[in-house]
Amino acid sequence: MTCGEFARDVIDACAATDIVVECTVSLYDEPVVKLRVDLKDSSFIDAFYNADAGRISFAWIRSGQRIFGADNTRGWHVHPLNNPGSHQAHPPMRFEQFLAEVGQQIE
Repeated sequence: MTCGEFARDVIDACAATDIVVECTVSLYDEPVVKLRVDLKDSSFIDAFYNADAGRISFAWIRSGQRIFGADNTRGWHVHPLNNPGSHQAHPPMRFEQFLAEVGQQIE
């Protein structure tokens, strides 16, 4: 996957839901892209991709703290809502899936 493909996946997922206020590319410097997704409850999601390392991470941030996350550092895992500092093994996750899980908590 290229940085452009990752960014397009995030932007398309954001366009398909009403919980997103704005999606902006905060960094695009091959091989890295980072997007910020502002949500209607004043929280946001950071979406990060490094094409060289194949690293993907999603973090839902509220009041400066990660409250939910998913990434593939040392294998896919989530940082669950009830304990975002922990790691639970999880199948690979696309941004669309991550956003849907966040959306269930907001709506």
